[in-house]
Amino acid sequence: MVIIHTTEDFIRAMDENPEWLEAVRARVLPREVLELPRRLEELRAVVERLAATQNRMLATQNRILAEQAEMKATQNRMLATQDGILATQDGILATQDGILATLKEHTETLKQHTDFLAELRGDKVEKDLGKEIYGLLGGYPFGMRLVKVVRGYYWTNFMDRFNNAVHAASDDGKISNEQYRRIMRTDLIASARRRGADEDVYFVFEASSKINRNDVDRAIQSRDAIQAAFSGSEAQAWVYGREISEEDRRYADSVGAAVFISDVES
Repeated sequence: MVIIHTTEDFIRAMDENPEWLEAVRARVLPREVLELPRRLEELRAVVERLAATQNRMLATQNRILAEQAEMKATQNRMLATQDGILATQDGILATQDGILATLKEHTETLKQHTDFLAELRGDKVEKDLGKEIYGLLGGYPFGMRLVKVVRGYYWTNFMDRFNNAVHAASDDGKISNEQYRRIMRTDLIASARRRGADEDVYFVFEASSKINRNDVDRAIQSRDAIQAAFSGSEAQAWVYGREISEEDRRYADSVGAAVFISDVES
């Protein structure tokens, strides 16, 4: 039996009998105080878990920031590459523009040369026609007489008389201004007579290295204008040149224009 008379006896009894100490505590202290150590332990565990979670979140955040930095660096590299591509594209376009400008210049120059050569060939064909016309109309199968060139590449004494007659026809209203201009722009007009006849026949020529439909149309227009200017006179439309397509030859036949292909060397 334990006898307690003083505080020291009570404390010594608690020390010697831990179960008594627990019993006294349970009787003296509130339940909340008694559970405080357990709650503190639980709180510590919760704090540790929160700290671990926070550390994981910080690690994730750092990884995300690192990935964002890498993405930004990649984006910057892509932008730099894009700028390079755009600069290269601008250079290509500038080069292309330069090439096109050069091609245009060369094309225009080539066209000028082509037009000049075509003009030279046209002049050559007209000159050849002026030389051939007498043999052409005077020989077989036409056998015309008194062949005279009244309009052509080379000047003849008969041109003034013909020009004056055309002027008179225009003044008298026999031909329109357009018909007058058409006659004056005709490549060659010759007059001739058949054997034993006293009437002039007019031969209207349009000359071109390669005869086309436009040449045929001009010859027909000149023929009609001549017949209007010299009422009652016979006029024939001719086209003269080095070559003509079958389609244009058929067209010439259909509108009544004769085709003569020259074998004179160009």
